[in-house]
Amino acid sequence: MDEASADEASAGGAGAFVVCGEALIDLVPLGSGTDHAYRATCGGSPFNVAIGLGRLGARAHFMGRLSRDPNGERLAARLAANGVALDLVARGDAPQMLAYVFPPEPGRPDVGYAFYLDGTSGAAPEAADMAAPLPADLAAVHFGSFSAVLPRSGPAIRDFVRRSGAFASYDLNLRPTITPDRDAVRAAVAECAAVAGIVKLSDADADWLFPGRGFDDLAEDWLRGGASLVAMTRGPEGALLRTASARVSAPGVPTTVVDTVGAGDTFMAALLWGLGRRDLLQAEALSAAPEAALAAAAALACRAAAIVCTRRGAEPPTAAELGA
Repeated sequence: MDEASADEASAGGAGAFVVCGEALIDLVPLGSGTDHAYRATCGGSPFNVAIGLGRLGARAHFMGRLSRDPNGERLAARLAANGVALDLVARGDAPQMLAYVFPPEPGRPDVGYAFYLDGTSGAAPEAADMAAPLPADLAAVHFGSFSAVLPRSGPAIRDFVRRSGAFASYDLNLRPTITPDRDAVRAAVAECAAVAGIVKLSDADADWLFPGRGFDDLAEDWLRGGASLVAMTRGPEGALLRTASARVSAPGVPTTVVDTVGAGDTFMAALLWGLGRRDLLQAEALSAAPEAALAAAAALACRAAAIVCTRRGAEPPTAAELGA
């Protein structure tokens, strides 16, 4: 066992996680050309984060709306099979939300997605769905992606995060084909960041929403606004982390890439897990965390993201695989 793995094994524990947001079915093309078959896979950024936490052995609860149709049943079964609790899941009769996946274009993070939202189970839980009692030992609430910034779901999610009183993490994970109005998205992102102790984005998110602004410039804004940690993933180049007292650059992990689906979500899940095991999911503790502890958590998250890139689809690693 290497030093980082030994550190993970000796680290402390964490309470429960509640992951709030969308779940959907991704239709991924098989082969190339204009006429091809599709493979239906379970997806949605918050859904993937919940799966990632569950596979790492964390006590995760998914708070989302699933259809009673076969696709919704499939999503529910995948959550349960990976140890994610369904007690906060709401069910509806409308069909499950779908997303068709197409090859992306350079410089645009999600031009390869076509989303089917209207008339479906919805992009997120509704306000009434978020009134259920939360775990007594709640460690953190995670939210993000397009459900957090859509006008019909974002305000209710942000209100839930405020009312929970829990430490919160927020992943921008933007989808410009759903939310093309940059000004409106910037305003919604600012409201999301204002209720979050951790703000995570990708370099593609930054390039689209904040062209010309560097990581440290953005991080300083969010740290001044109340965040304790800001993280940016940079694909094969790894990740950057900033707190009030430290700056960490975690190198990428060389790997053979099959696809990058779920890499950012896996990074997010592993980062939360790593910080929780070090008792750092608290504002003051995280703001003052030693650089070595942040570097170890970031390295763990980069390692997890590299593993998921070797697999087709969002298939996060287990704790045992991370320690191998």
